[in-house]
Amino acid sequence: MIYRFFQWLKNHRMANVALVICYSLFLLFAHDAFVNLSVGVMNSLSLPVFQRVVLTGMIVFILLFLSIVFWLARKVRLEVLSAGYFVASLLLLVVHFFVLTEMNVEFIHALMYGGLAVLMYPLIGRKGGSVILCLPVMVVDEWYQLVVLFPHYTNFFEFNDILLDLFGAGLFVSMFGMFGVFQKQEHTSLAKRVEFWFLACSVACITLLMATCVIVPYAVDACSNTWFVLNKLPEMSEFWFTHPVIGSVFHILKPVEGLGAIYLVCLAYLGMDSMSFKK
Repeated sequence: MIYRFFQWLKNHRMANVALVICYSLFLLFAHDAFVNLSVGVMNSLSLPVFQRVVLTGMIVFILLFLSIVFWLARKVRLEVLSAGYFVASLLLLVVHFFVLTEMNVEFIHALMYGGLAVLMYPLIGRKGGSVILCLPVMVVDEWYQLVVLFPHYTNFFEFNDILLDLFGAGLFVSMFGMFGVFQKQEHTSLAKRVEFWFLACSVACITLLMATCVIVPYAVDACSNTWFVLNKLPEMSEFWFTHPVIGSVFHILKPVEGLGAIYLVCLAYLGMDSMSFKK
């Protein structure tokens, strides 16, 4: 059934495009409602109880998810490359949880952008490409939160969240690829991949915008023509940051650090398509 659904999307590209656009808009504009709901529940339970409830829910979901994956793995011949990416993405999500996560509830990002990447696949026809081409929505989502939704609460561009989004997208796409749900495609050279040129052009644009002071890492770097400050907090020498309201301890990726990590992860996901050939 799932395979037929993706085949239908592949054969009805306009419907696929409409579905991707609608889902992307949902990710952008449902965020405020979700945050208000989370805050309401948190206030009624208290922060420590809310964190424990969310953590318990996460553990139950992960155990159920892995149980289904292992059960299917015993019945299906796995695609080795996708299986490797699945394990790597899962491990990176665990590392993110202990190092870069501000609140437990943020892990819903991984699920939401996993869904977007899966819907993107029939349009792109490449697993790594479908992960990478979700990046514009991820960036706009974080910009929208910082500038429009929570300008008085959020003080820095959430590179941490974008990495979480990428790992979630990679986890879901590699899982579907691992079980052979996605039809294998003819190998395409890097020069012919739209995701490769998107990454190359975005690096050039970011470099130009930062060199001309249109985008700056910190407020102290701002010029008269500065449009966007990536981090309103002073540059920190300490590795760990303690949230002043909720008391969580995590690492905030610095602007250059965050950009570098994102592009390295995207380049790694490009490798998902390096061994894909037609059946």
